[in-house]
Amino acid sequence: MKKLLIGLGVIVLLLIVAVIVVPMLVPLESYKGEIQARVKEQTGRDLRIDGGISLSLLPSLAVSVENVGFANAPGASTPEMATIDRLDVALQILPLLSGEVAIDRFILDKPVITLEVDKNGRPNWQLDTAAAAPSGDGGGSSGTGGAADAGGSLKELRLGDVRLVDGTLTYIDHQGGQEFKVSDVNMELSLPSLTSPFAAEGSAVWNSQKVSLEIDAESPQALMSGETSKLAMKVDSAPVTFSFDGAARNAGALGLQGALALDVPSIRELAAWAGQPLDFPGDGLGPFNIAGELEMVGAKVALTNAKIRLDEINGDGLFSVDATGAKPFIKAELNVEELNVNPYLPPEQEGAAAGGSGGGASGGSGGGTAGGGDWSDDPIDVSALGLLNADLAFNAGGILFKDVKIGKSSLAVILKDSKLTADLAEMQLYDGAGKGKITVDGSSGKPSLAADFDLANFQAGPFLNDLAKFDRILGTTESKVSVKSSGGTQRELVSNLNGNGAVVFRDGAIKGINLAAMMRNISVAAIESSFDEAQATDFAELSGTFKIAKGIVTNDDLTMVAPLVRMTGAGTVPLPPRTVDYTVKPKLVGSLEGQGGQSDLAGVAVPIKVSGPWSDLSYKPDLAGALKEQIKDPGAVMEKLQNEEGAKGLLEGLVPGGSGDGDSGSSSPLDLKKGLFGN
Repeated sequence: MKKLLIGLGVIVLLLIVAVIVVPMLVPLESYKGEIQARVKEQTGRDLRIDGGISLSLLPSLAVSVENVGFANAPGASTPEMATIDRLDVALQILPLLSGEVAIDRFILDKPVITLEVDKNGRPNWQLDTAAAAPSGDGGGSSGTGGAADAGGSLKELRLGDVRLVDGTLTYIDHQGGQEFKVSDVNMELSLPSLTSPFAAEGSAVWNSQKVSLEIDAESPQALMSGETSKLAMKVDSAPVTFSFDGAARNAGALGLQGALALDVPSIRELAAWAGQPLDFPGDGLGPFNIAGELEMVGAKVALTNAKIRLDEINGDGLFSVDATGAKPFIKAELNVEELNVNPYLPPEQEGAAAGGSGGGASGGSGGGTAGGGDWSDDPIDVSALGLLNADLAFNAGGILFKDVKIGKSSLAVILKDSKLTADLAEMQLYDGAGKGKITVDGSSGKPSLAADFDLANFQAGPFLNDLAKFDRILGTTESKVSVKSSGGTQRELVSNLNGNGAVVFRDGAIKGINLAAMMRNISVAAIESSFDEAQATDFAELSGTFKIAKGIVTNDDLTMVAPLVRMTGAGTVPLPPRTVDYTVKPKLVGSLEGQGGQSDLAGVAVPIKVSGPWSDLSYKPDLAGALKEQIKDPGAVMEKLQNEEGAKGLLEGLVPGGSGDGDSGSSSPLDLKKGLFGN
């Protein structure tokens, strides 16, 4: 026993000497050169130690080093890859004997780290360690096994005061042209043991915005061994807030399962903050938030029971992203209350001012420029179609497109290899219904479009008013349209437009004109008075078909059946110049017979020429055409023209300006009549 006590006394004395005397006697400064040489040998880089080094052994092994710098790779933008004002480490000695690591203190004060990738794609953190490999290591082939062994030999890890204070991290990618800097990095870690909860809390400043981070893990040991542990995370900043509360598993690929919430006050501001400003039309992409059940395995993410809000759009459904392929693949099934697409449309172009006085209904020439705007010559960018593939299904309680109000609708969107297909399988439209399909192919770099619509029993008046501010036609309508086009600008798309269609209006009216009253007194003055907001022409049916070739719409079978009037029409609407060249032929009939009546009943038919730019249409009687029409039925003409004086009076009434005593050199309807029938 006495010898044992003496032995213990000697050990205590040696420890006291080691703790008190050794740090005083060992010239630590003399080891700077040795440490620097070893680092150079192992990494191929220089280590700078300009500050002092201090060492203590009890109650723990503590080392402090000041003003340290680690050299950067050759050709990098900064001389040193990392600098540290002060490194303070305190490690308990006795737990190391049993394979445990207990860190009382680990403080990095003002670390400045620069990570770079050069133009050849080589990162500066890739060190030249060839000389450091032992001669018998087989070229490092057992490196993975060694790491696994090292990880397996760690029985316990305990963290006390672990902090990163006022750090700065800069990332520069010279090959990809990217650079970002994170400053004011502060972080605190807490880990009593591997089986105890782990907590991390910190913040940093990126692009002038402070970002706070909190992480809590129930069992780090479970995560390290590939098992499941509860996990909670929260990222809080002005541009974005994110939270997750669930479970995690680190087995090959990181897996998460739990409740997720994401809140973005403005998508546009978030994108600009991230250095990727959005060049997107409209004024949408503002507030966005989403909440649901997250399931993630590596690059596959799925969100179910999701509640989504974008601007004023509210919906629910499921959403998934698979980023394992060459392009991300998005799949979604969403139900929305109302889908307002207006915030995502480009602004309307300001119309060009109309020049000249214009003819209008007065029978003038309709001169002046095409007001109401013009087709754009700006290139259409369809590159966004190639960024991803998607399979989307939308069920909407309503859709608002500009002023057009669509009721309950079902829309499926497929995007694959730059080709987008939107299939509108169900659409309630102004008391009617319809379906349609739109295809946009951007694989060639320029858009190629195709559209097919089949609409039935909708009310034309409110629909046309909302669609084009055209409120002249009322009635229950059926319409079919099929068009195709391609081109790099809006003007090219319109100029290359081809297709066909048909439309039928039933039990409606043409507002703003009384054709029956006009036909009773054919003259320019009568036509003027017949075009009035208070006037209308009721009809039983108005129908026609059309073809489109190179942007020119052609119709030659317009037919209207009304109680006192029959009307036909034919002409063209050239879309590229936004003009009209059309002739309608109303004919007054002698009965009130409506739909089903004969359209070839005897009567006076005076064609009306509609021409000019869209913004300033001109309506003029085609008097020569009127007489040519009557010549087809001489008996009807002679019945109307009782004698020469009556004929002269009737024809003079057709001449703009009155009695026909105008310029003797001009040709008048009376001259045409004389040439046909003699005096």
